[in-house]
Amino acid sequence: MKENKKNYYIFLGDTKVDVSEKVYKGYWQEANRENYLNRLDKENKLGYFSEFISDGADRSMEERLIDKAVDLEKLVAVKMQIEALNKALDKLSPEEREIIQALFFDEVPQRDLAKKLNISQGAVFRRKEKTLKKLKIFLEDWDEK
Repeated sequence: MKENKKNYYIFLGDTKVDVSEKVYKGYWQEANRENYLNRLDKENKLGYFSEFISDGADRSMEERLIDKAVDLEKLVAVKMQIEALNKALDKLSPEEREIIQALFFDEVPQRDLAKKLNISQGAVFRRKEKTLKKLKIFLEDWDEK
């Protein structure tokens, strides 16, 4: 009976090398892993130090590394607004804070919050509106500073 032995080859440069199945599979496993990692590098925009040196442009390292998509001024402004909001929230009574926390941060529906607090949904709505007006005044005072 004829033996069905499959031949495995790896190309090294222009040379075709006959290898065992184990070596062949190991080679391709490593090659596939390297391709996968390279694809991840491209997707995550990984840059290599050698690319920065050899691009030939007369730019400083800082200019090459700056992410122009990030608006630093806007980032700082948003951070300041968040701080102001947290300070305004601290000025609320515990009941008002609980309503704002539940409705806006925990995304609890008004109906569910009304059941939890044992009040009507309309009362939850009125308290929410009153508290939002209070927050608006606190934030307007902050904005004027």
